[in-house]
Amino acid sequence: MADRGAGPSLRAAIGLLGITALTFATLGIVAERDGSVAAAAAPTPASTSATPVLSARRAPELLARPQAARRLRTAVDPLVAALPDASCLVVSDGGTRLVEHRADQPVVPASNLKVLTAAAALRVLGPETTLTTRFVAEGGLRDGQVEGDLWMVGGGDPVIDSETYQRTQRYGSSPHTSVENLADRLVDAGLRRVTGSVRGDDDRYDDLRTVPSWPDRYVTQNQVGPLSALAVNDAKTFPVLEGQSGTPRPAPDPPAAAAAALTQLLEARGVAVDGEPSSGDAPDDATEVLAVPSLPVRDLVAQMLTFSDNNTAELLTKELGHATTGSGTTEDGTAATLEALAEAGLPTDGVELVDGSGLDAGNRATCDLLDRTLAADGPDGPIARGLAVAGRTGTLRDRFRRSPAAEVTRAKTGTLRGVSALSGWVATPKGTDLRFALVLNSAGGAELGASQTGLEQKVVEALLGYPDAADPAVLAPRRRTP
Repeated sequence: MADRGAGPSLRAAIGLLGITALTFATLGIVAERDGSVAAAAAPTPASTSATPVLSARRAPELLARPQAARRLRTAVDPLVAALPDASCLVVSDGGTRLVEHRADQPVVPASNLKVLTAAAALRVLGPETTLTTRFVAEGGLRDGQVEGDLWMVGGGDPVIDSETYQRTQRYGSSPHTSVENLADRLVDAGLRRVTGSVRGDDDRYDDLRTVPSWPDRYVTQNQVGPLSALAVNDAKTFPVLEGQSGTPRPAPDPPAAAAAALTQLLEARGVAVDGEPSSGDAPDDATEVLAVPSLPVRDLVAQMLTFSDNNTAELLTKELGHATTGSGTTEDGTAATLEALAEAGLPTDGVELVDGSGLDAGNRATCDLLDRTLAADGPDGPIARGLAVAGRTGTLRDRFRRSPAAEVTRAKTGTLRGVSALSGWVATPKGTDLRFALVLNSAGGAELGASQTGLEQKVVEALLGYPDAADPAVLAPRRRTP
């Protein structure tokens, strides 16, 4: 582990002491040349310093920092020694790298990749940008009626959910666009009858419902997908009416499933829909009936990070592709992410992106990149604010509960077979915001044992003691009364 802060800090301290001595010597010369200046500049002091001018006490913080860094490394070193060989760790205090273990080694980041997707989305799409779901009809809405089909055109909003579906989520309800509210707004706009069908259009993105390299179980086990620019309840078939029950299943035709959900909700509100829900491409000359924006990108990013939402990550990645090339594909989206990181001056050597969520074991990133991405955002930036809080929210809700790191740790989790990751911020009791990026990769993708995954908590708890050094007040100049 390299110590990038100790050497420069000591040199700065020595330089400061030299400047101090030179300054006092210069003042003495001036006083000799002009007695009036000396008299004016030297009133009788109320007290005098007992500390010599060239004392280490003149630069207390510069000397305390290296000592704190050394003590932190002493606490962390045994934990680093226990990490699996293909692992990396970085701990930083502002611009000072305190701990560095294989920082440039590309590793499988699992869901820590979402930190990179978040940074690209904020940079390319913009934090206030929204993704609009539009409702159009060839003849518009007249006298409460749509003649023919009412089209629901997807704009990439990844979190259109029913309240019934939200209640099934592992980590509790998350920010979303209420599909019930979509139906209410159509009724408020005056809709009373659709003589045709409600039809879904997801033409904004390509029609690949997964990433080709993913195993089928990712979709069948409801970890992600199917991917669609128009998805209700993560493109799952699931009852949207209160009192109904069921199990989420991947929808074979996501835009048609979205149309079916809206049809049920409209009919429950007294709107007559004559035809069966289906999907297709909306007419180019159709008239807009209603447009509903998504949450702004900064809130979508926060939802993705707090709850590690794979669907949100993948659809934001497709939107990145659409924004940069006009093609809503995962391939173009990951290329846009990598380009955005490079343009931001972040280190991308050895980085390989296959998807936006981190589900693919072919992804590679470095702890250096994760650390510097967090640094660019800052402890109060949209990424930091979106991270789960240990013992309280999202994927960290049930972790660190009996730990002193609870509530003061905000981090992105990550888990795959043979991978465990945790990157984020720790607010130490002494008022320092420390950044950390820790990614564990086992040899050959073997399962990590509990003792290995438990290292994450031990590392974070070790950071709480920073800065552990002599109090700068003890090193400060002592005063005595004459």
